[in-house]
Formats: sequence, C-alpha cells, structure tokens
Amino acid sequence: MPAHPFWASRQRPARLIAPGAVGVLGFLIAVVGSWVPSVWYDEAATVTSATRSWAALGREIQHVDIVHATYYAFMHLWFAAVGYSPFTLRLPSAIAVGVTAALVVVLGVRLISIRVGVVAGVLFALLPRVTWMGAEGRSFAIGALLATAATLLLLTALERTNTSSRRAWPWWIAYAAVSFIGGAVFLYLVLMTVGHGVSVVAIRRLQRRSSRGPLLAWAVSAGAAILAVAPLAVLSSAQSAQISWIRHISWHTVSEVLVTQFSYKNTGFAVLLWVLVAIAAAAAVRPTVVRQLVAVAGPWVLVPTLGLIAASMVTHPLYSPRYVAFATPAAALLMAAPTALLPERWFRPAAIVVVVLAVGLTAPSWVAQRTVTAKDDSAWSEVAALIGRQRLAEPSDARDAILYGPVQRHPKATSRIIEETYPAVFAGLRDPLLISPAGAGDSLWETHRPLSDAGSAVGEASTVWLVTATKPDVRATVTATLQRAGLHEAQQWKIARTWVIRYNR
Repeated sequence: MPAHPFWASRQRPARLIAPGAVGVLGFLIAVVGSWVPSVWYDEAATVTSATRSWAALGREIQHVDIVHATYYAFMHLWFAAVGYSPFTLRLPSAIAVGVTAALVVVLGVRLISIRVGVVAGVLFALLPRVTWMGAEGRSFAIGALLATAATLLLLTALERTNTSSRRAWPWWIAYAAVSFIGGAVFLYLVLMTVGHGVSVVAIRRLQRRSSRGPLLAWAVSAGAAILAVAPLAVLSSAQSAQISWIRHISWHTVSEVLVTQFSYKNTGFAVLLWVLVAIAAAAAVRPTVVRQLVAVAGPWVLVPTLGLIAASMVTHPLYSPRYVAFATPAAALLMAAPTALLPERWFRPAAIVVVVLAVGLTAPSWVAQRTVTAKDDSAWSEVAALIGRQRLAEPSDARDAILYGPVQRHPKATSRIIEETYPAVFAGLRDPLLISPAGAGDSLWETHRPLSDAGSAVGEASTVWLVTATKPDVRATVTATLQRAGLHEAQQWKIARTWVIRYNR
C-alpha cells in the first residue's frame, strides 16, 4: 500500500482528473437511454413504496420489504425533491455508477497505479451487470458505491494504523459507519464486511507485519457495523417469503456465477472477464505487483458469493446473481490487474486491446438493455401510451371505467401496477373494483374485488377498459360478465405480455 494518499504525488493533476473523467464516462454509459425501458415489477415496488406517505411506508415495512426500508426512505426523499418519472426513478442508480467508477480509479491507484485504476474504472462501467443496474430503480448500484467507499476507508484506516495509531481511529469510525449504511441499504453487504477481514489478514502477511493492531481494529469496527445492522437481519428473516422465487442451488448456479453475476446475459464478456481474472490470480501466487490488489478484490468477490451459496444449501435459497452486484468493482479491478504485469511500453496497447474488446462485447448487452421490453418483457409504457392515445379520441364527457386483471408471474399484484408506474395516463379513469389503493393498507399492492363482480360494478360506464396478462388469460370470463351488463368488445391489442381490451356500451 502506498505510504501516501493518491493525490500527494508528482502526478497529482492526472490523479485528480482521471477519477472525474472516468466517473463522467460511467455516468453517461449508465444514464443514456435509461428512460427507454418500461418500468417492471421490481421497480414498481420501489415506486409504490417510495411515493406513499411516511406513515404508510412504516405500515408496509412492518409486513413486507423491511430489508429495503432504507432504500425506500431515500427514494421517498428523492421523489419529494425531483418528482417521480421512470427517468428520475433510475437516475440515482446512474449517478451511483458514475461515482463508483471514479472510486474504482482511486482504488486502482491505491493498490497498483493510476494506469491500472483508469482501466479498472472503464471496465467497471462496461460490465453488463453494471450497465443493467445503472438503469434499474433498485438499490444495487448504490450498494456497489457503498461497498467501494467502505473498501477505500478500510485501506486508509489500515495505512493510518500502521503509521500512527492515534490518527487512525476517525477512519475506523468512518469505515464502521459506511459499512453499517451499506448493510442497511442492502443487507448482503455484511458479507463484504466479513470479506474485508480476509483482506486484512492477507495484506498483513504480504507486508510481513506481526502487529495484531490492524486486525483488532477491523474486528471492532466491523463487529460494531454488523451488530448495528443485526436487527434488520432478524426482522427481514421473518419476511423471507419475499424471496421464495429464488431457485435452489443446482448445476444452473455454476452458469449464474460465471456468467449472470457480472456479465448479465453475455457469455462472450464472461469469457474475457474470467480469463483476465485467472491471469491475475495466477500472478498473485508469486511476488508480483498484483498481489495486494488480489488480496483486496478477491475476498470481495468470493466471500459474498460462496457465503450465499453455502447458506442457500443449509437453509432456504438466498443466492441470486444480482444480489452480488456490489462486487462488480472488485471484478473490474481483477480484470485490469494483468495489465500491470506488462512492461511499460506494452501497457498502453494492451490496455487499449482489453478496453476495445470489452466495448465490443458489452455493446449488444447495452443496446438490449435500452429497449422498451428490456425489463421482464413488461412493455407497460406502451400499454399506457396506447390507452392515452385512445382516450384522446373519446368525447370529453366520456364515462370510462377500467378493470385490472392479473400480472404474469406475479400473483400478488394486478395490472393496476401499470397505473401506479404511469399514473398521468390513467387520471380520471374509475376503477370500480378497487377496495383500497396501494399505500392505504399494509402491503405493497392494492386490494380489489374479484373480476366476477365487474358486471355490477361498472354501473353506467359507456366505455370499459380491461388490462390483463396474457397468462392467465381471463378475457373470456370478463367479456361474458360485461356482455350481461350491456357492454360488448370493441377492440383489443396484445402488447408483449399484456392484453388491452376496450368494451363499449
């Protein structure tokens, strides 16, 4: 570890400019086109939670999603400041990706050199998992930011402990605080805090230090952070039904770890990633310049991944590839590490080749992630746009009602989820089956009367809309019910996995 901070050197201007430049690049890669994909189920949970009142949010987390309470509270404040739209929903993630890319550069400087830091920062921004989470209205990108900040604070605290213990304690307090916030935002970051302990042991051995002070300081700081977040872990375990969708560990887990975890749906990028990681790991066996980087980044990847898989095998399934997204900065550092093994004259061409390969391999993923149906094939934005266009053609005194059927693969919600995420289009539409909207109760979603009550509930509505999933298909049942009430099907549209049917009297 350098004996001085990254900014205190003859290369100070470059070392200050490089993180900012890479951070801006990372932000642009994440934010461009982030408004195109339709909102989907998981993001809708963010919207319906963060846009309700504080009291309603408090009622919700007592019964569901307490594990996301900190993130929902942050997004509540964010929406209060900037308002809600699909773009503002995802903007904090894009900002977090940009800041994380900048901090990855700083980490690379601390561990090896500015050149490696820049390559790592760029590779981080190009990882398919990062281009995905940078346009996702969930906490994954913020978790990666907090993980990177905690790692930087750990390295600084270790350095100060080795040089002057009196100046170290503020850094250990800061490390504990950020580790706690990380665990509060995304509980699995606790596993990275545990992984830091492995890194501390490895760094002490590399530096051949016998003092137990750094390890003790880490144990106290990490222990305080873990104890502080423990109540959240206990409370969230009572709501474990929320992750009942996770598959049991099996042979598919190998593909999830090797491809999906960091190279989301991109096998070619995964090959590049693991070839470079293997080179870095092999080089770390010998006394090379990459040993300290591997000592920091290796446990950052391995401990959370293996820990979740092991826990899933002895309890209930906990491992999902996206749940280890906070280790993407470590993956990028490991990818960049082999460039440090080359002679100086070969560094630039090798770095260019690696980055160009990464750009070429990640481009199809980036494009696919910026299409309307990129997120779970939802296309809710197109459903809302269709209804909006049709309503504009209606008389101003039209008396419309709307019925919401199921949402495919999500039995606890109805298609009213589309209204929750694109509310402006549905203003003035009466939902006659609605008992209480989301936010009025203690669950994520609203409560409805059954669709079988539609005939009597629509009253004198001249036009009735049905928005429902393609599976299960309830069109025939609803059509028969409405025909008895004097309404007949006028037109229907199939958009991705959603049916939209208009009935006229």
